[in-house]
Amino acid sequence: MSKIVISGYYGFANAGDEAMLAAIVKALRSTEDSVELTVISGNPQITAAKYGVSSIHRFNPLEIFLSLRDCDLLLSGGGSLLQDVTSKRSLLYYLSILALGLLLGKRVMLYAQGIGPIHSGLLRKLTKAVCSRADLITVRDQDSLYELRHIGIPAEKVQLTADAVLTLPQEGKEQGRQLLSEWGVPADKMLIAISVRKWQEDDRYLLELAKAADILSREYDAHVVILPLQYPVDVAACDRLQHFMVHKERSTVLKADCDTEQFLSLMGNFQLLIGMRLHALIFAAVMERPFVAVSYDPKIDGFVKDINGVTAGSVENLQSTQVVVAAKKALAPATYCRGRLDRLRTKAMLNAKQALALLTKGV
Repeated sequence: MSKIVISGYYGFANAGDEAMLAAIVKALRSTEDSVELTVISGNPQITAAKYGVSSIHRFNPLEIFLSLRDCDLLLSGGGSLLQDVTSKRSLLYYLSILALGLLLGKRVMLYAQGIGPIHSGLLRKLTKAVCSRADLITVRDQDSLYELRHIGIPAEKVQLTADAVLTLPQEGKEQGRQLLSEWGVPADKMLIAISVRKWQEDDRYLLELAKAADILSREYDAHVVILPLQYPVDVAACDRLQHFMVHKERSTVLKADCDTEQFLSLMGNFQLLIGMRLHALIFAAVMERPFVAVSYDPKIDGFVKDINGVTAGSVENLQSTQVVVAAKKALAPATYCRGRLDRLRTKAMLNAKQALALLTKGV
């Protein structure tokens, strides 16, 4: 039985990171059902119960050491873990986990990572020193590939795949429909979802999105569901968006701590998603729903380009008129491209196949 330790930003109710963990666990078990998984988490009890894995606390060095000592493979799983925009300490933490795995002589893989940006010269050198010794790095977008090349990681170590969440199966609409009903969302209206997060200290982008929401709800006789992807962190931004709407009665802030399956089921009930967070867009893609991206990070632009999606522009200079035009474009039947989604799903499955190949014959 293979033993794999998975490191990442888990146990913090971030829908995107939790979806990545769900996807990684499912993909690994679909390839080798007897694999023994241990997840390093901020909330081990919840992680263990939710995914049927062993779990240890991310700040328990003894447990981490013992788990890595006994494992066959360390996966640094998904997300934008190696970047110093959010926090330099976070980057150092994930590098330290990788370095410990390497010191213990374990096989190490960075799994469907989004890399960068890393601005600090010292941290770029540390990232190069650690990641150059990894057995394999798979990245989810071209920008991450370029970032690793600029840092100096050998090209033969790196493969371009796709975000792990794209491997998740579609969910039925029933669970989401029930949740919407519990929150009083009308069942006889077109539903437009908007997912936002806090961005710096400027509310202007929320004001522009509120204007667009009012226009779209009026033109399409629609109800707007404002969806926090990280609960409760995103709730304040969602409340502010609703506050700026003129027709607040046409909107609902869905303040629910949903799991991955619930988010996917919810997405199946929407006719359109307007989203900032990457995994809101990916959930829409998995459920084959039209979406409009609001970009705050190159990872958003990369995914939209890969799937031939629609963007309303960047958060810094967002205009309500652009959002409305983009929404109408996304709703046009010719916009959706199943072929691109299928190709991305195939590439995403390579992550798990390559991980398990490391345990047998190497890549």
